[in-house]
Amino acid sequence: MRITRRRERRPDMLANRERVREILADLRALLPDIVPRSEKQTIALLRAARHIERYPATDTKRGRRSIWNRTDLLKAGSGVRHVLDQHTGGRISLASFVDHYLRTLDFTPDMIDALESGTINLFEAEQLSRLTPARLNLTAAEARAKRLEVLQAHLLSKGSATRLRMRVREMLGETPINQAASPGLSEDELEFLDPSDTSHLFYDEMRRLLAALRDIRPDDLTDDILEELLRASDHLNTLLARVIRRRTPQPTQANRSTAKLMI
Repeated sequence: MRITRRRERRPDMLANRERVREILADLRALLPDIVPRSEKQTIALLRAARHIERYPATDTKRGRRSIWNRTDLLKAGSGVRHVLDQHTGGRISLASFVDHYLRTLDFTPDMIDALESGTINLFEAEQLSRLTPARLNLTAAEARAKRLEVLQAHLLSKGSATRLRMRVREMLGETPINQAASPGLSEDELEFLDPSDTSHLFYDEMRRLLAALRDIRPDDLTDDILEELLRASDHLNTLLARVIRRRTPQPTQANRSTAKLMI
């Protein structure tokens, strides 16, 4: 099994509570009639704005009805993108900001210190922050000590963020300890990618593509659209075949010579 290792990353300046609060303050200044003054309510607004992008406008029977109207939620989503473009040059999407960066406001002090000092990245801080007293059935002090123990072991082994996530899931009883790691990513796992890794943009696109494909009905397709989809599918399959070939060990010159002699 291939072992992935922790690699050097550029500092993620947005993975900081004060920077996140700057985003929220700029958004509030941009949309004062929509964005609440309460931080808690602002977070709820942004999560609702993120939610409506996951489901079509006709899907009104799922979940509890939002306290905000759809127009305000769409404006809030557009406002976040505008502010993020100013702060990050478009590097961070609305989905990543809401699903990952907003969580820093709920991190425990020990995780905040480790994150803001650069000891760990945002994804790793998210995983360790799941080790709460309630989930571990420990006191707050015991849970903090357990997080420190796991953090130190993670840094000492120079393990990957994926392996840290597996360790946390084992401790919380979410997967059997002896379960083999899957080489791929499930659809749910796509939600928990490392935001500081630029490859997460690929998985964001994959997630949107899968959602769109699930939503397509036969009567949505015309002959022209179907033909275009098949052409695009052929191109995508060609690219995927190239990716798979990169995994396959290529024969060395010695192996090729041996094969010729056997022939």
